Amino acid sequence: MNDEQFWGLVDQARAGSSESADPEQLRKILDKLGDDDVMAFGQMFYEKLCDLNDWRLWGAGYLIAGGMSDDSFHYFRSWIIGKGKRVFEIAVNNPDELGPFVDNPEVENELLEYVAVEVAKKRRMDDPRRDRSDRFPDDLPTGEPFQEDAVAAAFPKLAALFG
Repeated sequence: MNDEQFWGLVDQARAGSSESADPEQLRKILDKLGDDDVMAFGQMFYEKLCDLNDWRLWGAGYLIAGGMSDDSFHYFRSWIIGKGKRVFEIAVNNPDELGPFVDNPEVENELLEYVAVEVAKKRRMDDPRRDRSDRFPDDLPTGEPFQEDAVAAAFPKLAALFG
């Protein structure tokens, strides 16, 4: 599975909506795929969670949500992946531009992360994520930690919308 195929499946699970992908819709899509593609999707999802593990993004999420714990930052990253490739790239490159894509104050999509794992488990396959990567999405984020008292200044566009 390549990047284009991965994002195509995410878009299918969004079903034309601007919302984050629907876990049940993604399950239906993955159920139709072969074992190798389910494994590859789960692995790519996992790697994209790792790609988003950055203090700068956590600061943006903190501002959007009015605070963000370790778990909520993890689920925020799943929400971003569920929004599709464009939002993912904005999150990576300039998280201050995420504001227009926030259509729900609950900026999390925890269940989306587990869909490939559940499909694999139902087929009696291994977990498609963990043993295939040397990274872990809940390691310390990369970059410089944000300062709570300076987060609004770091993200002026998000502060205007959510601050």
